[in-house]
Amino acid sequence: MECINHSGTAAAGTCQLCGKALCPDCLNRFSPPLCEPCLHTHNASVARRLWMDIGITTVIFLGVMIITTVRNPAHWQAGLIFGLIASCTYWGWQFLGRFSVPVVFTSGMGLITYLLVKFLLAMCFGLLATPWQIFKRAKELTAINALKKKIAQGRA
Repeated sequence: MECINHSGTAAAGTCQLCGKALCPDCLNRFSPPLCEPCLHTHNASVARRLWMDIGITTVIFLGVMIITTVRNPAHWQAGLIFGLIASCTYWGWQFLGRFSVPVVFTSGMGLITYLLVKFLLAMCFGLLATPWQIFKRAKELTAINALKKKIAQGRA
């Protein structure tokens, strides 16, 4: 089997997504081993999800801020604060979603109590997690764009 990028060069492995043959140089080019088309598809998918998270945060922030400010224009600062807390709650909820739900809280009053406590904790953890999560996503989007440019220039 020959490498799809270098004819005449024996393949040492395959792309993890599509199974195309890759030589040792192409295999070590990206981690995990992917051919260029699969890498572009994967990175585009990741970038869409990162932008979606940032978009959801922005929509929550603006929605709560506008609704609160329209109801009481004299206190627009409250709209700003409530919008910030609500958008941070999204990230806190995602963070707390990593932990499993105890069986006792899966039905009835236990479930309602669990969701209420989770919501309150999400507000608290969200204030800490949001700046970090947005920073991580911005950094990852920058890395994806830099890799895309390197590939286009033939340097990756």
